[in-house]
Amino acid sequence: MLTAQNISVTLGAARVLHDVDLKVKAGEILHLTGGNGAGKTTLLRVLCGMTASAGQIQVQGHPPRSVAGRAAFAFVPDEAELYDDLSVAEHAQFASLAYAAPLEDLHTALNAFDLGHRLDQFPAELSRGTRQKVGLAIALGLKRPLTVLDEPFGTLDTDSRQVLRDHLSRLAAEGRCAVLTTHGGELAQLPKVRVVSVAQLQGSSR
Repeated sequence: MLTAQNISVTLGAARVLHDVDLKVKAGEILHLTGGNGAGKTTLLRVLCGMTASAGQIQVQGHPPRSVAGRAAFAFVPDEAELYDDLSVAEHAQFASLAYAAPLEDLHTALNAFDLGHRLDQFPAELSRGTRQKVGLAIALGLKRPLTVLDEPFGTLDTDSRQVLRDHLSRLAAEGRCAVLTTHGGELAQLPKVRVVSVAQLQGSSR
């Protein structure tokens, strides 16, 4: 489903990642761990198309920056990136058109996160936590083969955390996969979770 080989990233004089190898199979949830500055967010962004200094990545056999590669994944950073001039409903419509995904699936995900009454609202009218729920609902409603999430639980209330866990369990059961970072034991009860530190993936530690 997802393979990364010999990924290295240098930012200025700092070597952030060195010779990372990674494979994620269909039906698997990969939990990346590591302290602040370990390169977790950088690795997630590289998996989703940020240019690496070296190495190769394929999502379902395609580079992530290719048309087929981009269609194979959904990514939500630690602060969801929404369009200021689109309402919640318009975000769903745009994503449905861009990914050729059923609009019904997107609305089902929005309702699961209790966002049905927010459809006519714009990002400026929403709290940070609600914006994050919108981003997560859109990404999960797209039902891409790969879902990449950076600290998705951070701003969520208790009910929304359970909704997210339920979606992750479902995507794994359906043969899709996810890569995410999170603190705490949010994933402890989920099946098929593989926990790996970024340090373990790098060349000097393998």
